[in-house]
Amino acid sequence: MGIIEAYEKDKYNLLEAKKNDPVIFLDNYTDEKDMEVAGFLASQFAYGRIEVFKRFLKELFKKMGQSPYEFIRAGDFTCLSGMYYRFQKDSDLIMLFMALKKISEGFDTLGNMIKKFYRGDIRQTLWSARRYIFHNSNDLTFFFPAPSPSNPMKRWCLFLRWMVRKDEIDKGIWGFIDKKDLIVPLDANIFKIGRCLGWIKTKNPTFKAAIEVTEALRRLSPEDPLKYDFFLCHRVGIAAGCRGVKSKECRDRCLIFEQ
Repeated sequence: MGIIEAYEKDKYNLLEAKKNDPVIFLDNYTDEKDMEVAGFLASQFAYGRIEVFKRFLKELFKKMGQSPYEFIRAGDFTCLSGMYYRFQKDSDLIMLFMALKKISEGFDTLGNMIKKFYRGDIRQTLWSARRYIFHNSNDLTFFFPAPSPSNPMKRWCLFLRWMVRKDEIDKGIWGFIDKKDLIVPLDANIFKIGRCLGWIKTKNPTFKAAIEVTEALRRLSPEDPLKYDFFLCHRVGIAAGCRGVKSKECRDRCLIFEQ
């Protein structure tokens, strides 16, 4: 079955799949400034086992209170002492929140900062933002990537999808980036699907691979290439356990299996 047909038949399952996606944390807020902060944090810590990072994020948002935006503006991050997630110690978390406070003081919101530097190229935008925040230091490159030709910037691309697109999954609170210019967040599931479908020629999940998948998705939906990203990730990658190569088991479990 083709991707478009499978998506239309399976759309009712997407809201159920959303419960196991970090985007669900954005539904806890109605103010766009809070949704933006929640989206940034949820996307940046969306790595590792989902049940583990969701548990961490739940605790983090609890410490931030009713308004993540106001928590950052207040600037008292002592309650983060003792928290950690995988590679990030509490000192890294506090440094991250200090960077977010600097952004709020200079631009009020993350969206305003991105808009200030955006000239049509997402990577250049993020690199320009990094130079503004950190100058020449190597601090927090995990969250604000340094210039690299290969980094697919998966978590930032995920955040941008949430902020730019608008449907039952994505919030669409930014209007200054066209959704047709988004780049797919190349997680392990999308990479395997891209390899299986012959979209990706490279062997590693690089920025080039992300562009290859995005171009393939653009052929399906020129004005909204990431329309099928969530569906593919959850309903084909996770639910069907895509391994990146076709096998006889694919026929029974993959929604987009074709001979």
